[in-house]
Amino acid sequence: MINRELTDKKVFDIDINIKIDEFVSFYLKIVNRSLNHLGRHSENTAIVCNLLAKRMNFKCSELKLLKYGSLLHDIGKLFVPAEILNSSRLLSVVEFDIIKTHTSFGYEALDDFVSFPKDIKYFALKHHYRNGFGYPKNLLYNNGTDPLLVDILTVADSFSAIMEPRTYKNNVNTLKSYEIMSDETNDKNKGLNKEVMDSLKYLIDNKKISLNSFFN
Repeated sequence: MINRELTDKKVFDIDINIKIDEFVSFYLKIVNRSLNHLGRHSENTAIVCNLLAKRMNFKCSELKLLKYGSLLHDIGKLFVPAEILNSSRLLSVVEFDIIKTHTSFGYEALDDFVSFPKDIKYFALKHHYRNGFGYPKNLLYNNGTDPLLVDILTVADSFSAIMEPRTYKNNVNTLKSYEIMSDETNDKNKGLNKEVMDSLKYLIDNKKISLNSFFN
């Protein structure tokens, strides 16, 4: 006769350790299947983040943290209705407010993974906050995360989103994308870190980022 108590104890004594690389791969597969552009956007953003951080002489450990932070920065969009994210029409104010919640949802989701580096959740929370502009409002860099790393993600995220094709727009070349981001009359561009933007311009001028390699 099977001793159920002992069997259950053995099952629950198993140490299930989710490795971050495995989780990221699983996450990207899900979003690439269900949310059109999101997986590819996360990968493109990570590529630009890596180029910017190397240009700005960050250490290997910081590059690794930024890699995971950028790949998972939009994980909160899993909690946003797909019909909003995949829409090809102009969104309403209410729908855009719903999309804005992805930063907080992303923070909360990543906070549950205690085996992941704790700073990763702050990339999800802060990547739309730009030195007093953007969202969430009244957000301060008070958790120990290097604000320049978050600023790199903010620039890379915006740059990738402008460059990439969507159901409602064609792709945009690198220089034109930079020019769009440099227009501070647009509220979306206010507060972008100048040092990071200068590094982005260097990469573009020296053909370190090209449209062909970006989408191959």
